[in-house]
Amino acid sequence: MKKLVDGRLKLLLEESAKKRVRCMFLIVGDNSRYQISNMYYVLSRIHSKKPSVLWCYKKELGFSSHRKVRQKQRNKKAKQGKIDDQLEDPFELFVSTAEIRYCYYKDTHNVLGRTFGMCILQDFEAITPNILCRTIETVSGGGIICITLQTMSSLKNLYYTVMDFHSKLKCSDDLYSEEIVSRFIPRFILSLSTCNNCIVLDDELNILPISKRVLEIGGDITKTGGNIDNNGKTKEHIKLEESVKDTVIGKVVSNCLTYDQAQTVLKIADVIIQKNMNSIISLTAGRGRGKSAALGLSLACAISQGYSNIFITAPTPENVLTVFEFIEIGLISLGYVEHKHFELVRSKSGGEFHVGGGSRNSVSRLIRVNVFKEHRQTIQFIKPEDYLLVSQAEIVVMDEAAAIPLPIVKKFLGSHLFIFSSTINGYEGTGRALSLKLINDLKKKSMDSCSSSSGTNAPNSNSSLFTELTLKEPIRYGRNDPIENWLHSLLCLDATVPPPLSGSNYSNSNCGDNNAGDDNVSISYSSEMLNKRVTLPPPSLCTLYHVNRDSLFSYHSASEKFLHNLMALFVSSHYKNTPNDLMLISDAPTHRIFVLLGPFDPNTKIIPPILVAIQIAIEGSITSEHIKSSLSRGLRPSGDLIPWTLCNHLARDDFGKLTGVRIVRIATHPSAQRMGYGSYAVKQLLNKLDELKNSVAIDNITDPTKHIQVSSNPKNNNTIKVRNNSLINNTNVDIKSEIIEKSKDIPPLLEPVSDMDFILKHNEQIDYIGTAFGITIELHKFWSKLEFTPVYIRQQVSEVTGEHSIIMLKCIGNCWLSSFVEDFSSRIIQYVSQPQFKNMPVTLALSLVLSYKNFVSAISANNDLNNEDQMQRQMKVPISDKDQLYLFFTENDCNRLVRYAKQLSDFSSISDLVPIISQLYFENRLPGVSISYLQSAVLIGIGSQRKGIDDLSAELLTPSTQLLALFNKAIHKICNYLQNIRTSNIGQMAADSI
Repeated sequence: MKKLVDGRLKLLLEESAKKRVRCMFLIVGDNSRYQISNMYYVLSRIHSKKPSVLWCYKKELGFSSHRKVRQKQRNKKAKQGKIDDQLEDPFELFVSTAEIRYCYYKDTHNVLGRTFGMCILQDFEAITPNILCRTIETVSGGGIICITLQTMSSLKNLYYTVMDFHSKLKCSDDLYSEEIVSRFIPRFILSLSTCNNCIVLDDELNILPISKRVLEIGGDITKTGGNIDNNGKTKEHIKLEESVKDTVIGKVVSNCLTYDQAQTVLKIADVIIQKNMNSIISLTAGRGRGKSAALGLSLACAISQGYSNIFITAPTPENVLTVFEFIEIGLISLGYVEHKHFELVRSKSGGEFHVGGGSRNSVSRLIRVNVFKEHRQTIQFIKPEDYLLVSQAEIVVMDEAAAIPLPIVKKFLGSHLFIFSSTINGYEGTGRALSLKLINDLKKKSMDSCSSSSGTNAPNSNSSLFTELTLKEPIRYGRNDPIENWLHSLLCLDATVPPPLSGSNYSNSNCGDNNAGDDNVSISYSSEMLNKRVTLPPPSLCTLYHVNRDSLFSYHSASEKFLHNLMALFVSSHYKNTPNDLMLISDAPTHRIFVLLGPFDPNTKIIPPILVAIQIAIEGSITSEHIKSSLSRGLRPSGDLIPWTLCNHLARDDFGKLTGVRIVRIATHPSAQRMGYGSYAVKQLLNKLDELKNSVAIDNITDPTKHIQVSSNPKNNNTIKVRNNSLINNTNVDIKSEIIEKSKDIPPLLEPVSDMDFILKHNEQIDYIGTAFGITIELHKFWSKLEFTPVYIRQQVSEVTGEHSIIMLKCIGNCWLSSFVEDFSSRIIQYVSQPQFKNMPVTLALSLVLSYKNFVSAISANNDLNNEDQMQRQMKVPISDKDQLYLFFTENDCNRLVRYAKQLSDFSSISDLVPIISQLYFENRLPGVSISYLQSAVLIGIGSQRKGIDDLSAELLTPSTQLLALFNKAIHKICNYLQNIRTSNIGQMAADSI
């Protein structure tokens, strides 16, 4: 039976195709799959070609992707009389004829860089923010995104959906026995009503009331400022093409679709023509801006300039399909003919990607281009782990660099032209690492080399020239695409730079009294940000607030602005950010958000700027039985990072019973860094924890009476409860007449920490506060000043940053950390001598080795304990007589040390003894020997880390001759102590000195 479909659906598809923007449909109902085929046929008629389809699912597709299997099932149903075998099934025809790429949700990272005309997302409970980003952004302009849902009586039933992501948030029942509160899904549903190009339908294609914008706007559905003509070019673009029309590069630039892309190809080609083998080009942009195409066209120019050995790398071969496609287009534009001047080599295997839950795609992948027009030239793909192959390369291109671990990216740097491109919105996982670390380092090195060259008035051929390029104009779809704007707003993808602190935020009247005004901190901004000075209040006048997450994710305009400012602060300060972090912040039951704000008038409607933001997680309260059972099977449940790590590392099952607070991340506004705001915010949090250490706890900062319990999904033991306010209407409402609106009754967004109680459970206290991060000397200094002490360091470096992860703790109440710090102190001396710690800065290694000494000094100052008694506990048996001395040194060894101390021999004569001396000294087995900080740094650098004196000289910015002199003085002191043991019985003297 045919049914007349709402004309606005076809109008939306036609207008979207005309303006090269995308549209999205949320189809509710068990038969939604069969409406997808109808939309596909409409889309095919509008575009006059069959669009490619990306179909993503969790585990079960619901039908077979194998044609013969489907036909067999159809014949069986026909024999049973369930279907008419003479009638064509539109869905079967769609599945059989369309070019469909089936993909598990867990494998969606493999479609980065691909382009599809239609995207279908089923199994709503398995969708995460990361998956939304990866899949939606692959759809080209004029395409469709379809999200299918099961039949439900109300869209508000989605609020009760137990998402697969929630299983990672469930913690110990002893720590948090309530159900998870869903905040992300209600905000997601509310956001659909604000998207112009999104329509929510039932499985009969009836438009539901939540799409009120479509119902009201009617014919003006896709009101955008995007391009109107698919082939339209701006005047600047046409003028640019005319200026290079008669050149070799002009033939390649003619393939560019935007002025932005054409400029980028010209700039890369200019660097290629200069043939500076130390040049580095960074190309970053949002998704769908044509980065891969620009790289392919630029490499075609490189072939024309005679480059012979070019390598391309990416996370997977499928990520560079577009690059190879445009290499071929560029070569053809330059007059090259396939099989005559070049050949394309494809992978012999069927591909790397699963299809239909098990079978493999028969389409091979382009992995190599051989050019032989004038001489042998090669462009080939290599895997990131094969970085050793680029030693003879002339050009190395890395696409989707943010999805490759940063240490591997650095290994591709060398004496060749290096071009890397990536999307740094954040969902790839390491985008900020690329921006915060690699690009900034390359900028600094380039500036240093330029300044050194200008100082000598001569160009340095070995200096690195760094060029940073950015693509802003979209190619995959038109400008101001409504779906892109909606997705960026929903997941805060555009929140990458915190808003500048303006002078109006902090007037003199808000900075306290006149006496306090003298302590204000003044900062200056660049002319691009603000052409005036801004006065910030001193930290002592600022207040730490707890952020109510129900208000933060209520989708009210003020809350949305505050949320975007908060996420921008987190993204700008941390190297690893993903959209999943937003769902973690919103729904994790044991996570909390705190912000440090300056003085502001609560009666005004101005949102105060965030100076510091802190995200914490409450961990622990794990039973010993659960710990032993999990560790014995090699399992480590998600969450509870510090308890599980230390229980496994220290073999202390009792540590998991403790309840602790982990500072997940702390971010300070870039304009307020190094001014004491971050330290002050942490101190305020510590003071509150210390104040409540003996108090009886309340629950989870929210009132449990304001929640209602719902039934759980049988596949998941978690349950969800939603706040009992206007978002939930207990009356039976038909989905076809249901109106979903924002809640009008929300709690205050901010609550001063001084007014809140926040321990989790009765008769239990917070035992410690900790943090885990990639160790650097700056971060170690920051946390050490706050009296945090290291208790664990990971021996393997992080694949993302190349840093060692470390855990630092601080006791709340009575200090019980001594045994943990003693264990760490004895281990770290052995660790720094291992090869994986050789690249650690010597000052950082020394700070870690001296951590126990600093810890004892801190607790002695606070508790009036005897410093020497504390040190004696950790000190190993000192060398106090000849028998102990000769366990480590022979008579000949001692004589060699004496000769070096008297400067009668060089360093090579005692190089084998230095590691033993370093270990004995830092294990406190040479009592009475005291050397300076710089002498200790040289000793640990040469003796434990096995660094060369020239490497230490460059690292410490001190001449090597001066370092050797300091080292000789340290050996002289140690040698005197050992000589006294040899010449006299100082056993009693050593015992007295301890």
